[in-house]
Amino acid sequence: MAQHDYVIANQPFPSYRNDHNNSLSAVVSKNSGASEPSTTYAYQWWYDTTNDILKIRNADNDAWINFASFDQSNDNFSLTVQDLTVNGTGVIPSGTKMLFQQTSAPTGFTKLTTHNNKALRVVSGTASTGGTNSFTNAFNSSKTVSGTTGTSSVTISGTTASHTLTTSQIPAHTHYIANTDNNFPTTLASNTDFTVTANSNGGAGNNDYIMFASNNNTTNLAGKTSSTGGSSGHTHNISVTSGSHAHSFSDSFNLDVQYVDLIIAEKD
Repeated sequence: MAQHDYVIANQPFPSYRNDHNNSLSAVVSKNSGASEPSTTYAYQWWYDTTNDILKIRNADNDAWINFASFDQSNDNFSLTVQDLTVNGTGVIPSGTKMLFQQTSAPTGFTKLTTHNNKALRVVSGTASTGGTNSFTNAFNSSKTVSGTTGTSSVTISGTTASHTLTTSQIPAHTHYIANTDNNFPTTLASNTDFTVTANSNGGAGNNDYIMFASNNNTTNLAGKTSSTGGSSGHTHNISVTSGSHAHSFSDSFNLDVQYVDLIIAEKD
C-alpha cells in the first residue's frame, strides 16, 4: 500500500530518489489505502482497502466512482456497471423492458406499474395484453363450479297382475228378463215397474216366477232384476325391475398455484 501527493520538491539526490520511488509505488498500487489520498486528482485511481473497492476520481475531482468490487479470499471481482457500450451502442438500449425478481428497480431502470396482478404468456407473434380476470381471482384456494348433467329418456315396460272384480267393484246395474212364452218386447220403458208373482202354471215350484207389468197383471211380459254392484274403485299391481346408475359431480377444486412476484422495469 502506498500513497503520494505526486509533488517532488527540489531536494538532494538521496531524498529525491526516495521521494520519486514512493510516487512510483503509489502509482503501481493504485494509491491503495484504508482512507482516500490526502491529495487527489481528476481520474486518479484509489483502491479502498477497507471495502476492497477500486475507485476512480471523477472529472470534477469532487467524488469517487466505484469501478469494481474485489473478493480477495476467492480472487475474483465484479464490475459496478451503469451501462455497457459496444461500438457506441448500449448493450441494453434505453426503453428496454425487463423482468426483475425484486421490489425496486435496479440502478439505471425505472419500475413500471401499468400491469399488476397478471400472469405472463409466451407468444410467437405480436406481444399484447388481454384478459379480464386477475391472477389471484383466477388462481385461488376455493373455486366452485355449478351446472347440470345431460338428460336421458327411460322406458319402463311391464304387465299388470290379474284381478277379479268383486260385486262391490262392478257398476250398479239391472238385468231385464222375459218369460218363456213371449218374446222380449222391442221397446220397454226404462221406468216400467214390475210385480213378481209365484208361477201358478206349474214349473219348478216356488223357484219359478212370472213377472207381470204393474198396469197389466194378467199378461206376463218381462221384468228386470234388482240393482246390484257398488261401482267401487280397484287397483292393479305392477312390478318394474330397473338397473341402477350413478352420476358423480365435483363442485370445488384448489387452484392456489405457487407463484413468484416479478416487476417490469424499463431501461432509462
